[in-house]
Amino acid sequence: MKRILVSTILLLALMLPSTSYAELTSDQKEMLHTYMEEAMELYQIPGATLGIVKDGEVVFQEAFGVEQEGDKVENDTLFTIGSVSKPLTSLAVMKLVEDGKVDLNATIDHYIDVDFTDVQDSEITVKDLLAHTSGITSYDGLKIADKNMRGEQAISEAVEQLQPIGTNYDTGEVHQYSAANYLLLGKVIEEVTGKTFSTYMQDEVFGELQMNRTVASYKEAQAVGYQPGFESWFGIPVKSDGWYDDSGAPYGYIASTSDDMVKLMTALLNETVLPEPLWNEYTSPVVHRKEDQYYGLGWRISTNEDDAYYYHGGETPDSRTELFVHPDNGYAFTLMTNKNNFSEVMNTIHMKEGIRSIVENQEAPPLPKTADSMRWIVLFVTIGIGAVALWDVIRGVKKGVRFFKGRIAISVLSIVLAVSLIPVLVQTFGSPWHTIQAFAPDIALLVYVTIGIFLAHGLASTAVLFKKRKSRKLLSEAS
Repeated sequence: MKRILVSTILLLALMLPSTSYAELTSDQKEMLHTYMEEAMELYQIPGATLGIVKDGEVVFQEAFGVEQEGDKVENDTLFTIGSVSKPLTSLAVMKLVEDGKVDLNATIDHYIDVDFTDVQDSEITVKDLLAHTSGITSYDGLKIADKNMRGEQAISEAVEQLQPIGTNYDTGEVHQYSAANYLLLGKVIEEVTGKTFSTYMQDEVFGELQMNRTVASYKEAQAVGYQPGFESWFGIPVKSDGWYDDSGAPYGYIASTSDDMVKLMTALLNETVLPEPLWNEYTSPVVHRKEDQYYGLGWRISTNEDDAYYYHGGETPDSRTELFVHPDNGYAFTLMTNKNNFSEVMNTIHMKEGIRSIVENQEAPPLPKTADSMRWIVLFVTIGIGAVALWDVIRGVKKGVRFFKGRIAISVLSIVLAVSLIPVLVQTFGSPWHTIQAFAPDIALLVYVTIGIFLAHGLASTAVLFKKRKSRKLLSEAS
C-alpha cells in the first residue's frame, strides 16, 4: 500500500505543470509571437527582433517587420543598441584588468590627461567611471553625445570638446548617469592598448565571443549593411537621416544583431566571459539607485532576494534595445527595435516586462498605450498661442489700438519669449537643445513654431502700433 501511495504521488508530481526554466512550451512561444506583433502594431514599431536563451540553449528567436529601406528584418539585421553598449565597454575594461593593464582602483590620470573644473583627475578612479560615481554631470555628458562625430579620432576629439569637465558631487558619493564617463573609458582603452576603440573591441570582445556582425564604428556598420532606424513624429515612424556617432560607441553606438546578442547572453549565463573573481566584480552592485536597485560596472542590478537580475536598456534617436539577464532562473533575452522618441521611452520597457511575464508566469499582460501626453500638450499650447497671437494682431489692426506703453511692453515680451524659450527649456529639462532635437524631434519642431509665433506677434504688434501712432500724428498735424 505504501509503495502504491509513493508511486501515485510521484506520478502526480510529474503531471503537474513544470516551473522549470529549461525550455519554453509551444503555448509560450505562440504567446511571445502574438505579443510581439500586437506590441509592434500598438506602438507602430516598423522592425524588431527578440532572442531568448535558457539554460544555454536558444529557445526563442524571431525577427519581425521591416528595415528603413523595406527589407525584411532578420536575426542578422544590425541595430544600434544604445546604452547596452556600456556593459560591453565595461567588459573590455575588465579584460584589460585581467591582463594587468588597468587597475580599477587606479585614478584615471594614470592613463589619460584631462582637465576638470572642480576636482583633480587624480581623484577619479576607473571604477568611478564604470559606476557613474565620478561626479561628472549628466548634462555635461549630454553636451557631447549624439553629435554624429565620425572617424578614428572621434573619441579623442570628443574628449577635447568635453574639457574642462564639470562636476557637481564629490567623487564616489553619488550615482549620476553620464555619457561622459564611458567616453573617457573609451579614451582609456585607446591609450592603454594603442588601438582604436573599435579595433580593440573587435579583437578582444566581439571576436572572442564570436559576435561576427557586431561593430563599433560607422564605417564597419556600413560595410555589413547597416540601415538607420526611424524617428517617431507623434507616434508615426519617419525615416531617420541616420544617427551613428563613432565617439559615442563606448556609451551608446555599438551596433549588433539578434544572432550576436544570443551569443553574448549565452556567455553571460554560462559565466565564461571572465575568470571568477573578475566575473563576480563585473556583475556585482556598486552604488545604490533606489529601493533594491543598484548600478554596477556597466549594469543595472536588482538585489531582491526573490528576484535578482541584471539588465540594461539603451536608446539612440532611431532605435531602442533591452537586455535582461536572470541568472537564478537561467534565462536571458534581448529585445531590439528600430524606432524611438523620448515620449515613447516606456514602450519597450512595457514590452520587456511582458516578455518576462510570459517566460516566468506563462501569462501575457495587457499592453498599455503610449503615454505621450507631453507632445500633445505642447501641440495644443502651440495652437492656442498661435490663435491668441493672431487674434491680438487682427484686433490691433481693426480696432485702432491706441499707442501706449502697455502695448509696447506686450510686443517686447513676445520677442523676449521668442529669444528665451529654448534656454528656459534646456534649463528646465536639464538637456542640451541638440539632445531634445534628437530624441523628441516633433516637440522640437513645435517649439520652433512657437518661437516663430512669438517673434511674428512681437514684430507685427510693434509695426501696427507705430503705424497707428504715425497715422494719429499726421491727423493731428493736419488739423
